[in-house]
Amino acid sequence: MPPRGERITLSELRRRIEAGALTRDEIPLYFEPDEKKSKPFAPALKLTKRIDKEGRRPGARGVTALYFDAEAKLAGTDVPRSGRTRTTIAAAKMKALAEGDSWFRLPDFFYPDDMVDVLRRTYDIPKLAMWGDEIGKMVTTKKNNYLVPLRSGLYRHFMFSGGGNDVLASVGTHVKRFGAAGTVPADAESYIKTSFGTALDTVIGHYGTLAGHVRSVSNPKPTLYVHGYAHARPRPGGGYLGSKFEALGFDAASSLARKIVAAMVDRFNVRLKAFANAQNAAHPDYEVVYVNLRPAFTAAADWNTDEIHPSSAGAAKAAALMGDKVAENVPVA
Repeated sequence: MPPRGERITLSELRRRIEAGALTRDEIPLYFEPDEKKSKPFAPALKLTKRIDKEGRRPGARGVTALYFDAEAKLAGTDVPRSGRTRTTIAAAKMKALAEGDSWFRLPDFFYPDDMVDVLRRTYDIPKLAMWGDEIGKMVTTKKNNYLVPLRSGLYRHFMFSGGGNDVLASVGTHVKRFGAAGTVPADAESYIKTSFGTALDTVIGHYGTLAGHVRSVSNPKPTLYVHGYAHARPRPGGGYLGSKFEALGFDAASSLARKIVAAMVDRFNVRLKAFANAQNAAHPDYEVVYVNLRPAFTAAADWNTDEIHPSSAGAAKAAALMGDKVAENVPVA
């Protein structure tokens, strides 16, 4: 076997990951962010020059899956694609399940802590969520990822994060060009196209599918926790928000651009809260808890430099809000 950190073949990398022999220090030596292929809520990774690809050209999806396996082995938590989970986390922590997008899971070695990183300090949460997962696929082709563990009877608390691509990453699709309305922050709502409402209809429909799946589990009946996003801050030249605004003729650093993002996020929060209330009225035996994360993000330091994800500080504050809601639903002995 080559010395740790030396150039190795792709086959050797695969073997070492499967054997759980890749160390924490080696992972960033063999993997790195792929800025060209990264998308909102779906950061991509690539192999570094220390890997001899043996004439192959592994795609971003394959490299990300390989990294996912390496990270899972390192953490002592193996979550195969089938949805069956195995964890070695301390049994003293209360069990909870978390499925979702990149607000719940980002590559550990290249991004700040995400919400689940923080929540796992208090709760026993298997690494199920995956960056890049979109809500439509999570509740259809990937539904067994959460249904299998929910039906094991081990989880009373199920946290879900989804819809970010349709909210924070949709500026280029659902915002009108600068000049189509007024030029002050109070005009923000007028810049949002009617298509955004249609997109939110689709997202809330997916949440309805999710709630139906949760109601199919009866022993125990899980509490479902859902969250809206927060008022992300566009940056000049920013890859996910700022550049989209600039392409539409806006000053990305303007109060108007920030207010448009805030208005879109607020609309989603209103719809998600109404969804939770309607579900609770129609199905009183199953509770859906809406979590408002906006109060956690009070300063620029609460946001990562990529514009759309929390910084470690922001993730800690958001996780505290989620944890408070879970604590409210834990029976008092």
